[in-house]
Amino acid sequence: MDTIISYSKTDKTLVGYLLVLSGVLALACMVIGLFATHFDAEAFSNPVKMLDMENVDPLLLRWFMILDLFGYYLLLLPFIYYAHHTLKNKTPWAGFFTGMGFAYVLIGAIGATALAVIWPSILEQYPSASDATREILRANFSLATNFVVKGLWNYLEVFLGGIWWIGIGIFLFENRSLKIASILLGGACLLDSVGELLTVPILAEIGLNVYLLLGIVWPIWVGIKMVRFKN
Repeated sequence: MDTIISYSKTDKTLVGYLLVLSGVLALACMVIGLFATHFDAEAFSNPVKMLDMENVDPLLLRWFMILDLFGYYLLLLPFIYYAHHTLKNKTPWAGFFTGMGFAYVLIGAIGATALAVIWPSILEQYPSASDATREILRANFSLATNFVVKGLWNYLEVFLGGIWWIGIGIFLFENRSLKIASILLGGACLLDSVGELLTVPILAEIGLNVYLLLGIVWPIWVGIKMVRFKN
């Protein structure tokens, strides 16, 4: 295992465990999301459809977003700053890459917390609302979803995260497998963003699916290596 940073063994182990937890919670997020949408692939990609589905549990959707908040975003923060100390000794672009990583987490977390409130709230009101109110709720649900999912996440967040992952893939890791995996994860993020910006759905979908998968595997992989190889 390449030396990631010259911190104490305790610090390195803690960051490693937090990375593993990040991946586990990201996996749990995907599982809860599938249950929340009754394993309906269309509802998973088009959340507005949930308004027309029966027995959609607002609590499950809330936990879907909370797990997303910690799994894909907040628990990466310790590693982002931890890795910065090695990056700054390897490239003058260290501050830039770390800033991209921090921005990815911040923007992603803002989106997740917003939907953790908005989605359950609207879904709780929708069944008993009048037809006129339902139209307003549907419009609000659609607006919030497009703003977060398309705007904050698929246009901006993954673009910034892609730059960070490619940066640490090139400059941080000496282990060939981790280097390739990091660059691949970053490339998937950029593919998702570019696909959305250029309105090429197939590119965006491929990039998103690879990102969601590697976003689970990558932190667990890196975290385990940090815990096992403490020197």
